[in-house]
Amino acid sequence: MKRITTFLLILPALILAITSAAAADDDSRNRGYGFLMLEEPVNPRSAAMGSAGTALGSGGFYYYNPAQPFFAAGSYASAEFGQIPGGLNRGGFETALIAGEWFSAAGFHSSSVDFETRDERGLGAKASSSTTIGSVSAGHIRGRLALAVSASIINDRIWAAEGDYSAFSFSAGAGYKMLDGKLNLGAAGFHGIAWSRGYGDSASALIWRDGKVPRFARAGAAWTDTLKSLPYTITADVAYSDEDGTFSVPAGIEVSVLPYVDLRIGKRIGWENEIMSFGIGFNIDRISFDATFIPTVFVDDYEMKWCMGFKYSMGRIRKKDMAMDPLRIGPVDLDSIDDELTDKPEGSESTESAEDSDSTDESEPAEPNDDSGSTESADDAAPESTDKSESTEPADKSVPTESSDKSD
Repeated sequence: MKRITTFLLILPALILAITSAAAADDDSRNRGYGFLMLEEPVNPRSAAMGSAGTALGSGGFYYYNPAQPFFAAGSYASAEFGQIPGGLNRGGFETALIAGEWFSAAGFHSSSVDFETRDERGLGAKASSSTTIGSVSAGHIRGRLALAVSASIINDRIWAAEGDYSAFSFSAGAGYKMLDGKLNLGAAGFHGIAWSRGYGDSASALIWRDGKVPRFARAGAAWTDTLKSLPYTITADVAYSDEDGTFSVPAGIEVSVLPYVDLRIGKRIGWENEIMSFGIGFNIDRISFDATFIPTVFVDDYEMKWCMGFKYSMGRIRKKDMAMDPLRIGPVDLDSIDDELTDKPEGSESTESAEDSDSTDESEPAEPNDDSGSTESADDAAPESTDKSESTEPADKSVPTESSDKSD
């Protein structure tokens, strides 16, 4: 376990060393332009927890961790939509399949905005900008450890078709369940190997490691427990952006206040334009709905960033994974539990014996009632009960003896 933990700690460090060396050799690193929307977090659940999700099974593997499906309770499909201040619309979908020791995932996400151009003559033609990313991931599970790699195709179109830039990149991630049902660890590096086309170069040929694709590294942990019958999850990440060489610390907490309702709050420390993040989730059977609201500030302008999404859990959820993320399962747990009572005949026998004991307990108080009965109806009922019950002759003789004494 020490070797695995050390590996998870060294992985981000290696990524940072590679990206820093590449940046030192290339002074033309992209700063302030190009694929900027890659820094905008996805998935409403993780976004509500300060955009921390490297060790959560919430979704958004192409942003948080290619090995993220390893932490999920089972296979799923999800869709989301939202808006960023400035009229920037966002949306996407994602699906993951977990089968035995292997898992795979695919996702698509797009951000776009329409606007009108302006020059010295006044308003010009309408234009649009958009960033689109499509990713696939595949990973292998070995006990408590999972390793995964992902490939992404990125397109960034600015203003018009002439500003169409594209990139192709590889990312890697790892996940480790240190304490089963309690502590998860994750680490990932994004776009460490990438080719770009267009940015900073008039030629259309792909450029190897010219810094035109932002590179990111993340490492995080998630702790799940229960406090006074309230399940909760606390998670925190450390994220590094090679775009400007800065660190941020996303952190958040999720509390299940009701069996079907989750409340979330978080903060992306080191991200000045985001004040806080708030969210709520509703879980009904296999379907969940999540909403996130993030107040933002630009100088003195306060606006709201929001995101909503639906998630559908597919297939049978594995028992050993139920404890890793209990807040997202809700009543689905009932479908994953084996029918132990039907498999064991002893259970039915014990039930019958319990019913027999109840019946005998009810019949036992009838004997003293017959002995102490003073009315005629009680005396008449005594011979009938003795005829129906299987009793010995001395018992039959004792009944009239007592009644004759009472008549005297």
